[in-house]
Amino acid sequence: MTKFTKPFIAILLLSLFVSGCKKDEKKTVKNYFNYNGTEYILTQGFLENYGKYGDQGYNIDLTLLSSDLKINESNGEVDSLSGTGHALIFEIFTSLPNKYDIKDYLYDASESGADGTFDWGMVGMNLDFSNETGLTFDITGGKVSVTSNGTEYEITLNCTDEKGKTVTGYYKGSLKYYDYGKKKKSVLKFPAK
Repeated sequence: MTKFTKPFIAILLLSLFVSGCKKDEKKTVKNYFNYNGTEYILTQGFLENYGKYGDQGYNIDLTLLSSDLKINESNGEVDSLSGTGHALIFEIFTSLPNKYDIKDYLYDASESGADGTFDWGMVGMNLDFSNETGLTFDITGGKVSVTSNGTEYEITLNCTDEKGKTVTGYYKGSLKYYDYGKKKKSVLKFPAK
């Protein structure tokens, strides 16, 4: 081979190697919860701020929903949900007046309303709001871990329900914010057990 052929072959091989490498694919975030071995996809969520709870934390409820559920508003407040889908709801208490602290929120059966706790949670599958049917179970243990970056939250949960079954999940994205102060408590009705 000539002196010019060797460098040419080396460059050709290098360009083939580089072009054959995959470009980094953008990872898509999967928002979901897993209940009793079945995974349910979540696509949306909202926060409802009810203000200070006595001398304790600020009560900001978290609701995460599947895409088949529609949030119906009236006068800038959540009026109801419609459709059929899946949901997670937590009554969380934080030290900040209008958003969550970056921390773990632990289940508190005593319902103290203390910062860093949640005292009620619910997991719901196949909820049909027009016929008031579906499965709902109270969450009675565990933790909800929250981090945030501006208006985007990252939420990881590891909980147990009233039957001792595990509820795990992950959500990363923005959450619509409703500020009620002490005006009212949520009017959302979920199917009876």
